[in-house]
Amino acid sequence: MAKLNVPVEALEKYMQAIRDDYARWSSGGPEGLTDVRKRMIQEFNDSIKYEVGSSYIKVVEQNSVHSFIVNKAKKFPVGTILKAASWKAPATNFARGNVFEKYTIRWTGTL
Repeated sequence: MAKLNVPVEALEKYMQAIRDDYARWSSGGPEGLTDVRKRMIQEFNDSIKYEVGSSYIKVVEQNSVHSFIVNKAKKFPVGTILKAASWKAPATNFARGNVFEKYTIRWTGTL
């Protein structure tokens, strides 16, 4: 397994921001937070994981890649948030933020 160069606390905070955004999105509407919505939020929360690679940390939600975080500095510093280009690779055209700084994230992916 590759060495993790981003503190686990920073990854957990990032994934919690994704969970929180999903909960905000899911709980809107006049009917409020129904049992079905509560179950959907719990299933979403349980599905968010990360996989550590040599260059990137892949953040996965359910069956799709949410984003990548730089684990080994090359073009971008460690902690940089990148949009997913495919299941295996990030889009490296520009950074979407950094887990060590203020960032905006949505449950659907990076901005």
